[in-house]
Amino acid sequence: MNISFDLDSITEKILEDFRKVTDPLADNTVKNIIESGYEKQINEIFMTLVRSSSYDETTFSGFDAELSIVLNDYFRKSSILPEWADQSKIKIGEQVFITYGPEVFMLLNMSSLPMCYTCAKGAQVLYETGRLLSHNSDIDPLARRLMETAQMIVNVMAPGGLSPNGMGVVTIQKIRLIHASIRYFLKEGQYKNTPWDTSTYGEPINQEDLAGTLMSFGPVILSGLKQLNVELSESETDAYMHCWKIVGHLMGIQSELLPDTYEQGFELASKILNHQAAESEAGKALTESCIDYVNHITPGNAFRNVPSFMMDFFLEEFSKASGKDLSSFIGIQAESNRKDKIALSLTKYIVGKISHLEHHLFIRKVSSVFNRLLLQGIIHHFNGGKKVYFSIPPSLQKSWRVEKV
Repeated sequence: MNISFDLDSITEKILEDFRKVTDPLADNTVKNIIESGYEKQINEIFMTLVRSSSYDETTFSGFDAELSIVLNDYFRKSSILPEWADQSKIKIGEQVFITYGPEVFMLLNMSSLPMCYTCAKGAQVLYETGRLLSHNSDIDPLARRLMETAQMIVNVMAPGGLSPNGMGVVTIQKIRLIHASIRYFLKEGQYKNTPWDTSTYGEPINQEDLAGTLMSFGPVILSGLKQLNVELSESETDAYMHCWKIVGHLMGIQSELLPDTYEQGFELASKILNHQAAESEAGKALTESCIDYVNHITPGNAFRNVPSFMMDFFLEEFSKASGKDLSSFIGIQAESNRKDKIALSLTKYIVGKISHLEHHLFIRKVSSVFNRLLLQGIIHHFNGGKKVYFSIPPSLQKSWRVEKV
C-alpha cells in the first residue's frame, strides 16, 4: 500500500520512529552476500559497479552463480520506477538543471552539505566512517566524497538519467548498496572496533537521515536559487521536486517522507532540522574540511572568505524556519562585514534582474564567477591525473562553459 505524504502527520515521535528504520531491500542484499561467505568479494563487487556506468544481466557474470543471482535480483527490484513518475515533468526538471547547473553545484557545497552537517547524529556516521575527513593535509578523502555526491547529481539530473535503466537510476542503486554496507560494518564494529551506538544515534543512515539529505538536494537547492532571485516558474519548481521525489523512491525512502511540493519539502526539512540539528564536533570537522577543500580548488586567495560567509547566508532562512542557530552548530560565525553584505546583495540583485533574458546567458556570466571556478576546480582536481574521474556529459559542458581535462 502506497501511503501518501501528509505534513501534519510528521511529528517528532514519527521522526524518532523513522530513526529505527533503514532500507530492507539493500540491507538484506548485503547481509545475504556476507553471510553466504562472500564478504571478501564486497570490494570487488563495488569496483565492478564503479567501472560500469550501466547494468545488465551480464554485469556480474564473472562472480559465482549464487552471488550473481543475489545481485541481479537486487538490481531488478530496485530499478523499477514508481507508477506516478511523469517523464514530461522529468524533462522540465532536467532543463532546470541544464540552465542552472553551476548554481546547483555551488549551493550543494554552500548550503546542502552544511545543512546536513548541522544534524549531529547523521553527521556522526560520516565522521565515524572517515569518508569526509581530510588527514595530514591530504584532502583526497573529502574530495572523493564530494565528487561522488556531485557525480550522483549529474547522473540523476542529466537528460535521460531518470529514464528506465538510465545512468541516474543505476547510480542510485549503487549508492543504496554502499549505504547498506556502511550500516552493516558500522553495526558490526568494523570501523572503530566498537559497534555503532544505535540507542544514541539511531540506525546508521536511517529513514529520517535519508529524507533530510534528500531535502537538501531538492527544496534546499530551490530555496537557494530563490535567495539568489532566480525566479523559476511553478511548473519548473514542481518538476524539480518531482525528479527528487523519484530519486527518494528509488533510494528506498518511504512514501510518508516524500513530499510533492516545494512548500511541503521546505516544511519537512525544517521539521527534521528542528528535531535533529545540534552542535557537534563531527559537524564542525566536516564543515571545516568542506571549506578547506573549496579553498584548495579555487585559485588564489580572492575567494578565501567566501565559503563560510555564503554558508551562513544560505543557512539563515532554515535557521529561522527551524528555530535553530544552524551556523553556530557547525562552527560558522555570522559575518557582520557590511561590504561583504553589500557585495552579496548586489550579486543577488544582478542575478535576479537578468534571469529572464533569453537563454539565461548573462545569469551564467555573472553568478558563475565563483560557481564555475568551483565546478572547474572539481574537474581539474579529479581529472588531472587522479585515479577517479568526474564526468560531465558534453552537452552540459557546453551549456555550463567548463573545460574537460
